[in-house]
Amino acid sequence: MILPAIVILLALGSFGWLLASQDGPAQRAARALDAERRSAQALQIAREALLGFAANYRNSEHPNADFGYLPCPDLNGDGSSETCGRQGHTSVGRLPYLTLNLPDLRDGGGECLWYAVAGSMKNNPKAAAVNWDSKGRFRLLDENRQPRALRGDQDGLAVAVVIAPGRPNGEQQRSPGPGRCGGDPEARQLEHYLETLASTHATDVIEVQPPSDRNNDRVATITTGDIYTRLKLRPSYTRHLQRVFEAVAACLDATNLPPPVGNARHGPVQLGRLPAADSLRGTCRQEDLRDATGNWLPMMRYARCINGRDCLAGGNRRCRGALLFAGEPLGGTRPQRRDGSADSQAIEQYLEAPTLAALTAGELTGLPERILLSPPHSTTDVALCLP
Repeated sequence: MILPAIVILLALGSFGWLLASQDGPAQRAARALDAERRSAQALQIAREALLGFAANYRNSEHPNADFGYLPCPDLNGDGSSETCGRQGHTSVGRLPYLTLNLPDLRDGGGECLWYAVAGSMKNNPKAAAVNWDSKGRFRLLDENRQPRALRGDQDGLAVAVVIAPGRPNGEQQRSPGPGRCGGDPEARQLEHYLETLASTHATDVIEVQPPSDRNNDRVATITTGDIYTRLKLRPSYTRHLQRVFEAVAACLDATNLPPPVGNARHGPVQLGRLPAADSLRGTCRQEDLRDATGNWLPMMRYARCINGRDCLAGGNRRCRGALLFAGEPLGGTRPQRRDGSADSQAIEQYLEAPTLAALTAGELTGLPERILLSPPHSTTDVALCLP
């Protein structure tokens, strides 16, 4: 009986020695490369699901909402999104995989993915206005701690990041726990999972650290431009924006063309921002358009004839005013800046020079009446006659 046991032990020992002898630099590099591949794949799947969520937000579950919102993180370990923090505040937690109709994605270290979303784009509670000018809160740094450029945002800020935490690093301690993603179901012990977020202050711009010996997190980003580039590919979205635009024009007419806000004189018209949405009445205040109206009013400007009569020529009719829809901010050598500062509210940051010249001349004929969205940028101003 002893002899067979000795033979088995020798065989197991030889097998273990064989495995150990083969665990050289090449094998370790191969395992590390495979882990990176699995993390990258999980991040890409999560990113695509989040973009799909934003592009389809106005669906059977949210028929009266606008498009573009991102979900809140999973904050209690059940895999679903919930209310997260206060309006405008950033929120960090785990990826809400059930809300996104995904399995509980794992990175190359076997860990669940984490997720952070800016208050400017989260769905609960929503920001005061969500549109293609909405600002991100996450600034990615390169190896020299300089801001990285991000496609889809002129300031290089992301509105969301998905994070693969990798294996525990340094003094990080993670217990298995009863939940699917370990012993931190409420996602409070960020320091034991994430090294990439320099801080998690809810109202600040958060710096996202580059990979290093002390940071094995891997990150995928989503910018405001990523979301609206996806939306602009859908013909139904152009129709949606046109409907909102025309509904606001109808509301101005139904409210007897109230004075523009912060108006400035341009030839025969006063030009400025629109009154608050709750001061208007008509189709733009219908339940299915109220959310979208609030989101896109900041993108519109409004001209009203100073003489109270029809001072504008619009095709084959005369107009007492005009509703203007500004496109995305212009780039180039003289970019339009819309960063929320007082200077960024200037009319030139929204309307192009030919549009202002046309209003000064009392002529709308050369301006398009229909919104045309052409990825990646839609910058042409659109004008509706208010007869």
